[in-house]
Amino acid sequence: MKILKYLLLLLLAIVIGGIAYIMLQPNNYDVKRTKLIKAPSNMVFDNINDFKNWKAWGPWYDSDPTITETYAEQTTGVGGAYSWTSKDGPGNMKTTAQVENKSINQEIQFNDYEPSDIYWTFEETEEGTNVTWGMKADEIPFIFKFFGAISGSMDNMLGPMLENGLNKLNIVMEEEMKNNPPQPEATYSLGGIMNIKQDAQQFIGYKHTSKIDHEQMTKLFMESMPKAGIHAATHKLENTDYTPGAVFTKWDEEKGEAEFYIGLVVKKDIPLDEGMEKITLPKGRNVMVAKYGPYGTGDQQAHMAIDTYLKENGLEQNGAIWELYLNDPETVEPEEIETEIHYPVK
Repeated sequence: MKILKYLLLLLLAIVIGGIAYIMLQPNNYDVKRTKLIKAPSNMVFDNINDFKNWKAWGPWYDSDPTITETYAEQTTGVGGAYSWTSKDGPGNMKTTAQVENKSINQEIQFNDYEPSDIYWTFEETEEGTNVTWGMKADEIPFIFKFFGAISGSMDNMLGPMLENGLNKLNIVMEEEMKNNPPQPEATYSLGGIMNIKQDAQQFIGYKHTSKIDHEQMTKLFMESMPKAGIHAATHKLENTDYTPGAVFTKWDEEKGEAEFYIGLVVKKDIPLDEGMEKITLPKGRNVMVAKYGPYGTGDQQAHMAIDTYLKENGLEQNGAIWELYLNDPETVEPEEIETEIHYPVK
């Protein structure tokens, strides 16, 4: 009986010691791995940016084939999300911030535990892109500390998973490079900035709110612009009677949100289509620059050029910004596609 008593005391000491050891583990962790992936940063970024692509290289599928995914309506960009269930319980992940082709920040949550942070960085080199994938948290639940302790450390537990995922991602990107080799980078040019006097103009268009996400916004333009053109043709407007354009009434970089209208500047009054609204582009002075090149290429530089001009000349933006799309991109070379960007000023 004494031996049994000693064994129980020894077992209790081991359990208490084990719990104490686990409790003494750090309350935070930051585990990351980096791999050179032989693909341009934009291609790697675009793949990781869409949660629907993760099944092809996610390292957890090797150890848990019971995972079943559910995708949110939006799976790319800030606000993109998906969730899953498996034998180990439910989880979810969402994108909280990103800088295109540079970084992505996400949150991952298992069951009802506090979320952990996921982060990616992309550094393009001559050989490809150095991709860093990391996971960190400031408060670690006891159960995570336990698994980290028996693994030797959180780095030992999570590091191999991150390495495996990056290795599998590299294989996926190599295949994508074979099937879709990168195209030469699109070029653009800017005309001289002009301070002009503008007569009032009528704009009719469909209102949209969207995340500031190139793919999502392009989809809206591809849906609404042809619809506006069909509406103009239905009411027998000639090509000279209207100009395709967009009016941006909100652009919040901090929240990643935009509000804008897609439609036409019209010279003749026509009835509004369902869902259309009419906006008057005000009479007065505005600062304008012409950008030549594919849509989405050089836009940021054009807006920055206007911003610099306003500051240098003591001018202040006064109202919504608008763009005019002056030629058909299917009838000219990519570098000849012309976009006028207008800023009304005081």
